[in-house]
Amino acid sequence: MSDTIYDIAIIGGGPAGLSAALTGRIRNKKILLFEHLGFSEKLQKGHTINNYLGIPAVSGQELMKQFADHVLSYSPELVKEKVVNIFPGDGMFTILTSKSTYEAKAVIIATGVVATGLFEGEKDLLGRGVSYCATCDGMLYRDQDVAVISYTREGEHEAEYLAEICRQVYYLPQYKSEFSAMRSNLAIKTVRPRALSNEANAISLATDKENINVGGVFILRQSDPVENLLPGIELEGEVIKVNRDMATSIPGVFAAGDCTGKPWQISRATGEGLVAVLSAISYLDSQAKAAGA
Repeated sequence: MSDTIYDIAIIGGGPAGLSAALTGRIRNKKILLFEHLGFSEKLQKGHTINNYLGIPAVSGQELMKQFADHVLSYSPELVKEKVVNIFPGDGMFTILTSKSTYEAKAVIIATGVVATGLFEGEKDLLGRGVSYCATCDGMLYRDQDVAVISYTREGEHEAEYLAEICRQVYYLPQYKSEFSAMRSNLAIKTVRPRALSNEANAISLATDKENINVGGVFILRQSDPVENLLPGIELEGEVIKVNRDMATSIPGVFAAGDCTGKPWQISRATGEGLVAVLSAISYLDSQAKAAGA
């Protein structure tokens, strides 16, 4: 666990998160920036961007590099770990990754959108056979059969870890993979998951080719559904509900960028990141005044 208490933790290193981190550092706040995907793979895939004011005909990769270089020159604390849970406390938030625990006085969620829809049955089985963190929950399935559905190469390390403690691991990469299993109990299956159901105290994973029966299923996406990241946060449909200050339903938690809804535009994301961090700073100031009253 980190001994440092940060002013603001920012979850996500796309345009919204980086915009928030930049202004936060300019305002001399202790900024903790979580970014585990190499700074917005979505934006970096853009061939030519012509609608970002003042920077015409730029590639997504070049624009993202300029964003990241600018922000990192102000030295926020960069953590290349995926956040799996945020727990509100008494004037403090505990942020849990698969490797460590951090604390911050305010949080800005800038995770973008979940690129894939939830599987049928996934939400109902969360915590009852379905998990989003192999390192966190793997020991619950020791000596059992498990499946890992992964949309990123990070899943390969999680599958290797599970193969050390589980009886059989089925790895289902949902990306172009050249991963080759080095353990006899780790099987790679090129199938598309369809649905999850509870069958006789086990999980039945239906795919486009076969059904796989296991004790647990780990689903590893680039970002997880926000309601699982921070239970209790109010949504509008599938996006986070915010007001004009980018404040969510949970005091001290703000959101910016694609996770707050359309239009999914870079200019909107950077603007919302700015508003969110200024609102977070105002929140910190009000908390400090209340504590000194």
